[in-house]
Amino acid sequence: MRNWKLLIITICLSFLLIPQKTSAITLKEYENLVDKYTKELKEKEDKMAKNDAEVAEIKAKIAKIEKQIKEAENEIANLKEEIEKSNKEIEKKEKESKKLIKYFQVISNENTYLEYIFDANSITDMIYRISVIEQLTDYNKKIMDDLEKLIEENKRKTEDLNKKNKELTNLKSSLNSEKERIEKETRSIEGTVPSTKGQIEFYKKQVSYYKGRGCKSNDVIGVTCDIPPKPPTGGGGNSDVGSGVIIGENGFRRPIIGGRISWNYGGIHKGVDFVKGCGTPIYPVAPGRVYYKGNTLDNYGAFMILIVHNVNGKLVFSQYAHLQGYNVNIGQDVDLGTVIGYMGSTGYSSGCHLHLEMSENYGWAYNGTYNQYTRSIINPFKYVPR
Repeated sequence: MRNWKLLIITICLSFLLIPQKTSAITLKEYENLVDKYTKELKEKEDKMAKNDAEVAEIKAKIAKIEKQIKEAENEIANLKEEIEKSNKEIEKKEKESKKLIKYFQVISNENTYLEYIFDANSITDMIYRISVIEQLTDYNKKIMDDLEKLIEENKRKTEDLNKKNKELTNLKSSLNSEKERIEKETRSIEGTVPSTKGQIEFYKKQVSYYKGRGCKSNDVIGVTCDIPPKPPTGGGGNSDVGSGVIIGENGFRRPIIGGRISWNYGGIHKGVDFVKGCGTPIYPVAPGRVYYKGNTLDNYGAFMILIVHNVNGKLVFSQYAHLQGYNVNIGQDVDLGTVIGYMGSTGYSSGCHLHLEMSENYGWAYNGTYNQYTRSIINPFKYVPR
């Protein structure tokens, strides 16, 4: 039984001694991200250029259609004038026709008709009078046919022009819709371009920075190159950082001397808030390396410093937010006694305080995305002494 217990203890100790696996990123991956976002930007710019060309072509078509619509409207206006003239001509011919019909009705009376025929002085005169009556009949028929043709022609022209005008108007509306769709797509792409350019610039800076730290393409950031310093163990260094400093056995310390905790970790609050007073010196929770300072990572505008720590080969990250000033530079190694900044109320804040946030394996703007970082956030008191 004693042997089994000894075996279990041995296995547990062996597990604890094995270095914990850390999520790491190589310099090559940063270089690949530069290539990825550069390609993405080129695709977006090509798409916008293509859209611009399509919009220009559509605008030319619309201009042509507008010209055709104008011509059709002019034709309709001219046709209205022609119809007005035709109506006057129709009215005139209707009067002539009525007179002719009235006269024909008079002479078509059998007695009058015969009297008119037989009142001829000669056979030649009789033939002439018969011919006159036939001509009057034919003329009246021609007038009526002409009137019917003129009315039908005007009606057809009006229908054709109205149809053409409607088709052109619908086509113009369709082209305008397509133009608006393309322009909306372009605006949507344009809205993402600054973000893509920002990603390119960010990862270019990362590549440049780590190359400057001596990292090669296959080096793992923070593991095989640019390795942050390790915290001392056993509370060492207490005498070097001044009085009143609380340092844990793991070598971590509280980020301020004195003060109180105004908001603990939990729920929507992903960190711990320390309060003492505006301008209070802020210290790193453990020796490490500054890899970011500024207020450009989010939309809240808080000045913050991000530090990476090496805990037995495992990467741990600490964030110090709402600072009113910086006292360190990017790439600088810091220890427990380094003043990194001063307590402030920048960004989304209701008063001077320090928001301390920590994560394991994934660091914001270091080796992971913001989502990876937020999923890796831990309670700072896992490392920091209360």
